[in-house]
Amino acid sequence: MTAAILLATLLGAGLGGGGAGWYFHRRHRRLCREQQQRTEAALRRQLDEVFAVFRAINGGVYVADMETHEILALTGRDRGSFDATVVGSKCFEQAGANLGGPCLFCTNRILLDDNGRPAPPVVREFRNPWSNAWYLAIGRAIHWFDGRLVRMEIAINITERKRAEEALRCSEQNFRELVENSLVGIMLIQNGEIVFQNPEQQRLLGRLPSSFNLEDFTAVHPEDRDKVRESYRKISNGLSPQVDLDFRLYTGGRRDEAGLAWVYCRARPMDFQGRKTILISMMEITRIKELERLLRQQDRMSSLGRVAAGIAHEIRNPLSGINISLTTLRQIYHSPQHRDQVEDIFRRLATASAKIEAVVKRVMDFSKPGQLHPRSVSLNEPVAEALELAGVFLSKYQINLEVDLAPALPLCRVDPGQLEQVVLNLLTNSAEAMEAMPREAPRRLKIATRALADGVELLVDDSGPGLAPEVQGEIMDPFFTTKPEGTGIGLNISQRIINDHGGTIEPCVGTLGGACFRIFLPAAGRERGNSLPGK
Repeated sequence: MTAAILLATLLGAGLGGGGAGWYFHRRHRRLCREQQQRTEAALRRQLDEVFAVFRAINGGVYVADMETHEILALTGRDRGSFDATVVGSKCFEQAGANLGGPCLFCTNRILLDDNGRPAPPVVREFRNPWSNAWYLAIGRAIHWFDGRLVRMEIAINITERKRAEEALRCSEQNFRELVENSLVGIMLIQNGEIVFQNPEQQRLLGRLPSSFNLEDFTAVHPEDRDKVRESYRKISNGLSPQVDLDFRLYTGGRRDEAGLAWVYCRARPMDFQGRKTILISMMEITRIKELERLLRQQDRMSSLGRVAAGIAHEIRNPLSGINISLTTLRQIYHSPQHRDQVEDIFRRLATASAKIEAVVKRVMDFSKPGQLHPRSVSLNEPVAEALELAGVFLSKYQINLEVDLAPALPLCRVDPGQLEQVVLNLLTNSAEAMEAMPREAPRRLKIATRALADGVELLVDDSGPGLAPEVQGEIMDPFFTTKPEGTGIGLNISQRIINDHGGTIEPCVGTLGGACFRIFLPAAGRERGNSLPGK
């Protein structure tokens, strides 16, 4: 018989049934304690695993007794507030409040419901008034291992985020002040509705209702309304990444000439607050337009001065004829037999007078200022007019002129007077550039037009010294000149005139070895013009 069996027999015989019950009761209690210890150990291991995660965040997690405020567990990377050495102290002692009880931002009262049971988690942001640190806190009441209620709170330090938010708010405020006080009118449109107008835009357009339809914009001058509507259609339908144009606008809700102003407008699509938006900015350029008009007038007068010798020559010849005719008329006026001769003299006087009138009219038409007055013409017409006006000074400079005007050019919608100014400017530039050449050097100037698929082309080519490579990119800039006494506005004004007609002007490589300029103008339609104006 084994010792265990013997012991059991003795116990059973000696102690009876009561002794066996006592033994098994003690064994059950021991097993329960061991199970509880294993459970607590498992829970602590789980808590350690959870705490290990929070050691990586800028903040921490802590557990505090909700009744005594004793810190039971704590971890985190923010060592200033979540140092493990504070375990066992009171949480309000670590907050920096120097109070004898719970701090002002204690969450005990909101973590329990009315029946004293744990409530749902509470998420909040708060600033520690003593350390000025900001935290994002997630707190909840839970039962601890021993059954007591504790407060478990995850606190993430968001001080840097709050500073960034404040910096962003200040930046947005500064940007808003910049926009509100800008001299450029700014407007935002979403789904056809105006969502923002700064004060300058309100000054230009008046305060518009949010549902205002820009496609029916009656504040635009009637002559400019079609191009404004077409530009808005392109930008709103995504046909163009950006639209730039200038036009006349009745400002401040007025519809009279006193309220008319020139504005430069840029429109482009953008995303604003997650929605597709059209950004429209406007700047009043009335004074700039007036200065531009004066510069154009000055350039006209400068060109007119260069052809003054030719004008004097054209007027002198008919004047000489008039003087001779008047002398003859004075001698034979009282002789009846010379009646036929007198009538012939009157006819010659009328012819000479008409020539003078035609010259004066051409000069006045060229020199007078005015707005753009386009009409459908052949490009050959203003070219021929400019050649006629420049003929004398081209001869003076002994320039061999070659003219190759293509017949049946597509019509272009242009202002003939302004195109004549551009051509005359190019002709005089070429003539003055060749003036300083040696007398034996060939002085050739070629002007040619030709039809293209979508418009017409004009080439002005000379055999002068040409343009240096380093100045070709600046030749169109205002006030840039290679002449000792030049103003530097001629080519820039020419470029503006061509741009106003929807065309381009640029230096190119010619065939005569000097400077060459190419002008392109879009065709007005499929109609064909005559090769000679007026024919």
